[in-house]
Formats: sequence, structure tokens, C-alpha cells
Amino acid sequence: MLSTLHNVKQALVRVTPLMLLTLMACRPDTVDLSYRFPVGKETHYRMEASADARWNLEGQGRGSYHAVFEVTERVTEDTGGEAVLSVVMEPIDVEEDGLPSPGLETRTFSLRAGPNGEVLEVLEVDGVSAGVLDNDQLGLIATYRPPLPLEPVPLNGAWNAEQQLELPSVFQQVATIGQVTRLDRDAGGRLAQLKYLGRGPLVSSIALPQGEADLTGSTTIHIDAQLDIDEGSLREARSSTAGRFDVRVIPPDQRAPIVGSMHLDLDVRLIEIETKS
Repeated sequence: MLSTLHNVKQALVRVTPLMLLTLMACRPDTVDLSYRFPVGKETHYRMEASADARWNLEGQGRGSYHAVFEVTERVTEDTGGEAVLSVVMEPIDVEEDGLPSPGLETRTFSLRAGPNGEVLEVLEVDGVSAGVLDNDQLGLIATYRPPLPLEPVPLNGAWNAEQQLELPSVFQQVATIGQVTRLDRDAGGRLAQLKYLGRGPLVSSIALPQGEADLTGSTTIHIDAQLDIDEGSLREARSSTAGRFDVRVIPPDQRAPIVGSMHLDLDVRLIEIETKS
């Protein structure tokens, strides 16, 4: 429960039973969590992504990357529940060791999102309609925004959510359980601490030293997030994703496909650094 009372022990001594019952009756037993998308709102984030992959493809191999991005998200349309977001991801520091990062160039894309954060549709990437883009370009798009409940929930209450991203190069369907673990307040307003556990299948593609690889398997995702309740914006999110995949690679020299397996770990941290309305 949120509380703005100071010197709690002293205050309780002076509270009559009737006053105490009145205060208790005024406390909300649920909290309404939703993202807010006023047109023109611009939010800035710093995103750090680290990945480590281990594979067995005609022998064992390993690769990793660490990438830091500045992310700018701007609301361009709001239809009362759904919004069109314009997103710019600019890499500022990238280190690769045998595993390509999400990209060495600045990327822009727009998407349509629902009030709980679900990506409903990818509209375009780098100014080109999503319907005519190559698979590797579409594969850069990730859903870093954790899903919120559609109805008010109590403290420690949980909800079920399903996130699905379906593109020519990527299919991911994650059944997620979210929970409000704590309610706080700071100088910026009310905060909700959120925790998530998700599992689901993933079909995707990735570039490896042996060639373009098709991945088929499943992932487990853990997320800790902090939501600004009053602003309806994400303050911070940390996610850890682990996946095991069957791999099929078509070598560039047209040799027979290589099949094997892969374990992939991905850690992403997103921190809000500035917001302008």
C-alpha cells in the first residue's frame, strides 16, 4: 500500500478508532496499471543488451556481444487505447565476438501498441513499409515493453498475459504471468514494482559464422520492471531470456544444410533517462 504518513508511531497514538476505520476504508485495494500515450510525448531510454550463445554445428562454438543503445520513443497517434509509436534505436557502443549484435546502424521503426503494451502491428522500418522489408531487418524489432493487466489488480496480485510477435522471420508467443510486488512513491510520483515469468516457443533466424541459421525452440523469460503509475510510463526494466534451439544452417557455398543445437542467453536492461511531453 502507498503511504504518505510521517512519524507513523506518533500519528497512530492520536488516531481514534473511528478515524482509523475511515482511513482504512479510503485505501484502495487495487491499482490500475496502464501505459499512457499522449500525442507528442517523447521518452528517452538507455538500453544495454548482452548475449552469449553456445552451439554445436559440426563441432562446438561460442559467440557473444554487448551493445548499448540510446532509444527515443515518440507518440505520433493516440486513438483512445491504441497508439502509434515512432522509435529510434541509435547504437553508441557495440562489441561483438563471433555473434552479430542487433545492428551497428541507427534504426527507426513505427508500431501500433495497445494500452497494456502489446505490439499489435509493425508498420514500417527505416521508412519502408514492413510488408516489403527483408527478414533480417524485421528481426531487429523486439518487444521490450512488459505487458500490463487489462483490469485493476491488488498488491501481490498476478495476471496472465500473452505476447505474440509474428513476422516473416520471427514468430514468438510467450505466455507470461505478471505480479505487482510492491508499491512505492518518490519525487516523481507513484511507482509499481513488477515481476514477470514467461515461457513460449520461438522461431527465428540469426547470422552465425557458418551462415544464416534458422532457430526453432522455446524460451524462458524473467523480467523485473518499474512503472510510473501516474505518468503511465516505464521507468526501468531488466529482462533475462534463456533459450534452447534446434538449428539448421544453409552454408553460403551451397553445401548441404548443417543441423545442430544452440543455447542462447540474452540480458537486456532499459532505463529511462529523460521524458518530454
